[in-house]
Amino acid sequence: MTMQIGNLEIIPVYDGQMVFTEPPGFPPKDSPEFEAHRDYIMPDGRYLADLGGFLVRTGDRLVLLDAGLGPADHHLHNCSDHNCAHAEYVPGNNVAGLERYREWWRSCGNSEERIDQIVAALKKQSVSHGFLAQSLSKLGIDPAAITDVVASHLHPDHMGWVSFAGSPFFPNADIWAHRADADYFLGDNAPDETVYKIMLGVDSTKERMEPVKNRLRIWDQDCTVAPGIDLRHMPGHTPGSSIAVISSQGERAMLLGDVIHCPLELMDSDFTIMADLDPSLAHKSKMLIAKEIEGTNTHVASSHFPGLRFGRLLAGQGKKYWSWTQSAAEGAGP
Repeated sequence: MTMQIGNLEIIPVYDGQMVFTEPPGFPPKDSPEFEAHRDYIMPDGRYLADLGGFLVRTGDRLVLLDAGLGPADHHLHNCSDHNCAHAEYVPGNNVAGLERYREWWRSCGNSEERIDQIVAALKKQSVSHGFLAQSLSKLGIDPAAITDVVASHLHPDHMGWVSFAGSPFFPNADIWAHRADADYFLGDNAPDETVYKIMLGVDSTKERMEPVKNRLRIWDQDCTVAPGIDLRHMPGHTPGSSIAVISSQGERAMLLGDVIHCPLELMDSDFTIMADLDPSLAHKSKMLIAKEIEGTNTHVASSHFPGLRFGRLLAGQGKKYWSWTQSAAEGAGP
């Protein structure tokens, strides 16, 4: 289901879905405020997070904002067909990976009891991904037609389709990334991505970005990508984490990247998914967004929202409420 903002159309592009164990801090499932969240927080304790991005055509530019987790790695060496690049990955089946996962957390000084808890949670996780090429095909979009790919940040589940089988997937696109993230993830002292590689089963950010490093468009001040698409630095989740503001004819929407993972982070200032590199700075960014959009007509979405749908933060007496702009049946899907 597309979102119309003035004369600009925002089109969700589905890539897959991650399944996690439910993080702590969700409201009781029989509470009224939980009702809006039932389609991504399951009664059995699973938390569902979609993967994908958003297309916006403006003037002669076709912009993709976030690019999913990307093709399944085991296809990279034996298949050149974009449409067969999807798979389900279950980290619990990766025996060698689980041991490396243990060693990584052990190297961080965690107790064996805590490591057992972390590994037990990982064994309950799964991710299906690699559908973005098919989603574009269903929309009649050739990857060569995309002029700009904007990564809200450089975690692998937001820039995964920048390359396929060692070549740029969007051959004519500039790849936009904030300088702070480029320095952090792509520099000589790039972080060890063992945890992400085992959790998600894909190449590291640095490996996936290698084929497009000459197409990088680095920005370090809030800027305009194309008419009606502005980027705003919102650090905390990563050093260069950002949001995109889409505006036209007095209407506005925001694409929140991972500044906001799920709507509950907007509703409850004490709730967090606990995935931020700098939790204090990330909290400040979340609260700035919540204050700006509460009670307004601004529609917001994240590439992890269920169905890649938009919603609004409504003001109430003493608390905030969430309202989906689109129903579950209208969201994106495989």
